[in-house]
Amino acid sequence: MSTTLYVRLPHRPHDQPQPWHFGALPFALVREPARPATRRTDTVQAPEVLREGHAQIAALPAAERLVLILAASDVLLTTATVPPLPPARLKQALPNLVEDALATDPQPCHIGVGPALDGDAPRPARGPRRRLLMVADRAWLRAVLDAFAEHRHRRRHILPAQMCLPLAAPAEADDGDSATAQPATLVVEAAAASLAQAEGMVEPTLAPATAPDSGQWQLTVRTGRHEGYGLLLGNDALAAWQALAPEGIWHGDASAVASAPVPALRQARAADWRMWIAGAQGCLQEAGLDLAQFEFAQGRADRWNLLAWRLPLALVAGIVLVQLLGMNVHWLMLRHEQQRLEAAQLQTLHNAFPQIQTVLDAPLQMRRQVEQLRLASGRSTPDDFLPLADRFAQAARQLPPDGLQALEYRGRALVATLKPGTDTAALRGAVRQAGLQMEEDKTAEATRPAGPAGSRWLIKPGL
Repeated sequence: MSTTLYVRLPHRPHDQPQPWHFGALPFALVREPARPATRRTDTVQAPEVLREGHAQIAALPAAERLVLILAASDVLLTTATVPPLPPARLKQALPNLVEDALATDPQPCHIGVGPALDGDAPRPARGPRRRLLMVADRAWLRAVLDAFAEHRHRRRHILPAQMCLPLAAPAEADDGDSATAQPATLVVEAAAASLAQAEGMVEPTLAPATAPDSGQWQLTVRTGRHEGYGLLLGNDALAAWQALAPEGIWHGDASAVASAPVPALRQARAADWRMWIAGAQGCLQEAGLDLAQFEFAQGRADRWNLLAWRLPLALVAGIVLVQLLGMNVHWLMLRHEQQRLEAAQLQTLHNAFPQIQTVLDAPLQMRRQVEQLRLASGRSTPDDFLPLADRFAQAARQLPPDGLQALEYRGRALVATLKPGTDTAALRGAVRQAGLQMEEDKTAEATRPAGPAGSRWLIKPGL
């Protein structure tokens, strides 16, 4: 089960300068029910409210999802025909689409693009569509998100309060026709109730003059699926507005029900957190109703959901683990084979020459012992003068009579001095076929012994 933290924001103080400082805010921590593994039953488990009350932002409990409910009086809902543009160009075009619906400059406003309102009309593959637009103050949204920057959550949503009211079931028309009328949902709350818990929202010297008994009421109305508005009214204005109020179901907080500034509130239902949670969950079903768009959209790092990636991450971890285990097993097998070969070489050396006590390099010591036995028996070794000279003589048959100017034996190798201009490429090929290797003498001329001029070459036994 996941947890969701719902927070209701106070209405923006129009008469107070920035910066705004938030105090205690109303919240509700809800445990969302787990989705059923099968859809055989239509039973839906209701969310469980774990905690509710008022708290400073720093003291709000952590949750997997944070839902900020913006006051309805701070969000204007309107409609416009929106062209299909990329996000960057769409953001620039939106102020021109709503300027006729605003009484102020649209440039300082944040405009969210809501769902399409084409209804049952055929949707064009490409072209403009009529959409819901949500207009709010950009500076107010920035202040809200900056205040919640340190709160621990994975996902974040910003919803208009009028869209978080549950829709009432349509009622039949009075004339008995099959047509139905959508009743509105109306909520009346004391405006001071949203600010009384947020006295620190502004500087102490700039505290609002509105008192809890000043008669200011916050009105939130939802008249349709994508229709609604919010007002801040006094007692007289609220009484006058009642004559224009749409038919619907009234809700009120304790102050509104007790004072009953509107007669309809005498039979009003309680505007508690369960009502707001039910409406917000329905609002979250449509991603377009989220005001966190464009510059306020949640970053990729913030949207990272480890639970959604648990299967791929587990697969990658399993592959890496198998690779590491395979590499270590293969290394152990090679190590075991190396130890076996070294033990066999050591055993062969001790069997052939038991007098050797200390073994540092078994192949090298074996080679030296064999050469010593060959010398002791009078047999020549491949790097003696006679074997080297005999093989070189066979390879140098094609040399001209004066091509070889000198032949020395030094350091168990032959040093041949060839006449300048001699074809050494053909000679080196013949020497290689005779089982020897021939390379140019790199010894510095100052250290060379005196001798005839020409190119000097070292002839050694082949490997």
